[in-house]
Amino acid sequence: MSKHNNNREIYFDNNATTKPLPEVREEVCKVLGEEFGNPSSIHSTGGRARKYLANARQHLADLLGCGPENIIFTSSGTEANNLVLYSCTLGARDKSRIVTSNVEHSSINKMCSFLEIHGTEIEYLEVDTKGFLNPKDLEKALEKKTDLVSIQWVNNETGVVQDIESIARICKEKGVPFHTDSAQAVGKLDFKITGMDIDYLALAAHKFHAPQGVGAVYAKDKLTIHPVLFGGFQEEGFRPGTENVPAIAGMGKAAEIRKVNLKQTVKHMCDVRSRFENMVLEKIPGTRVNGSTEKRICNTTNILFGDIDGRKLTMMLDSEGIRCSQSSACTNFETAPSFVLKAMGLTDDEAYASIRFSFSEENTPEEIEEAVDIIVKNYKQLKS
Repeated sequence: MSKHNNNREIYFDNNATTKPLPEVREEVCKVLGEEFGNPSSIHSTGGRARKYLANARQHLADLLGCGPENIIFTSSGTEANNLVLYSCTLGARDKSRIVTSNVEHSSINKMCSFLEIHGTEIEYLEVDTKGFLNPKDLEKALEKKTDLVSIQWVNNETGVVQDIESIARICKEKGVPFHTDSAQAVGKLDFKITGMDIDYLALAAHKFHAPQGVGAVYAKDKLTIHPVLFGGFQEEGFRPGTENVPAIAGMGKAAEIRKVNLKQTVKHMCDVRSRFENMVLEKIPGTRVNGSTEKRICNTTNILFGDIDGRKLTMMLDSEGIRCSQSSACTNFETAPSFVLKAMGLTDDEAYASIRFSFSEENTPEEIEEAVDIIVKNYKQLKS
């Protein structure tokens, strides 16, 4: 059994955020230092900053498989999601209507609650025990006039990957705009969005080793986007306010790196996740994976640890330097059990006994061995 170094951090919470890569940190520091500038300034220093924005936009477009003209920079994935939902309900001639699911990220759930208070009809589609939507339920929901369908591509708690292409195709056939929160998909799935029936996509840069505090919206037609902020002509007026050039430059660098290394990075994360998961399931009786193990993202596992209190186990692991979580970072401080796991049919006790582990390209086999030993030890302590 390996001996844990108490000063070492083993970070298995990469769905919450990832550590910026060295090349990304270097790019950010360069723009913060001698390469600074306001991209709205017409002089040469402003031109230098505009070049950083243009390069980042192109690198992100390359990763998504679209043109740079389809991208609007935002402060986060949350703002990106909010901007799309706001745009598609603003100015509706009749009462607006959104169809979404009951396992979406809080930036969708809370925005829908806000819109509902102000008259928008929201229909929440249910998922099955594996975490999937039934396309027939969506078809039935779209029998009524609908202004937007918003379905998360990859669930942030379970890693379950929805059949977005089929969902998007149904929406196109019904003439309904389709939006997907793809914070956990970008940089982990290989796709070209221009070949898909997706009208809007939202992403968060810090999920693929870029800085926090920056995100983006892909819009097939940007003229359908209505700003929620008003001021200057930054981002062509769709998102006024001086751009966070250092963070955007960092996102561009991270996107450039991920585009080049996508296949090998995905394989590494999948190998690390599978090794960890198999060892835990083998060494701890009664454990099982929540959600589909066939159609899920490469880096995520959500494990039910029998009948123990997962909240206590998470805290015990944290005290030994292992970082993991029970739900989204945006809902971690809520005392209720995971609404995602409850929607999949788990009881309160089962949801509380479940822990999410999410990996990155920086995790190593050695960390897996060490962490599993510590998890087994602490699990046994709780059981006894």
